[in-house]
Amino acid sequence: MHLVVFDVDGTLVESDEFDGILYARAVREVLDIDVDDDWSGYRHVTDSGILEEILDRHGIEGDHSATHALVRKTFAALVRDDLARRNGRLPEIPGAAAFVNRLVAHPEVSVGVATGGWRETAAMKLRAIGLDPGTLHFASGSDAIRRTEIMRMAERRALAGGSGDRKTYFGNQPWDREASLSLGWNFVGIGSSVRHHIRFCDYLDYESIEVVLGLRSPVG
Repeated sequence: MHLVVFDVDGTLVESDEFDGILYARAVREVLDIDVDDDWSGYRHVTDSGILEEILDRHGIEGDHSATHALVRKTFAALVRDDLARRNGRLPEIPGAAAFVNRLVAHPEVSVGVATGGWRETAAMKLRAIGLDPGTLHFASGSDAIRRTEIMRMAERRALAGGSGDRKTYFGNQPWDREASLSLGWNFVGIGSSVRHHIRFCDYLDYESIEVVLGLRSPVG
């Protein structure tokens, strides 16, 4: 069985235009703190990891669980409102939904999602490009702070305790690549924000991607 796991923001959904803005707004509404939205400056680039570091940087001590819950709820409401203004639709990375559904239907592939975003908002974004989160083995920033642990959770859920002959993660940022390499997974870069020897602009050339995944023989 080949385990194929996807990030969400910038990998399947073109959400960079609004996601960071709304996240920063949620933090500001709850905590009255302005957020540095250069995510590369945070130890763990996940919704929960970024928030935890913001709280630490500002000397907010004690149990942070209630704060996490309130920021998460506020962020989800902002994303929901934004989606309503867009009639419930978001642009996908071209070909993303069709490619994911091709893999879901493949008998030798188990498909997962491992996103640093919180589950509620990530699920909204997937639905907004026509994907059903219920058909995917899902792990998110609601489950853990570290991206590597989120990926391991997606793996366990997708393989149900079994083992994958091969594991591949699709991502669009350097931290996605770093997490994949640290786990010994194969990595496929999407878009121009990450440098990697295997990288595609989108999913329209699905045949070439399937060759990389070992699901199709090279032509010629």
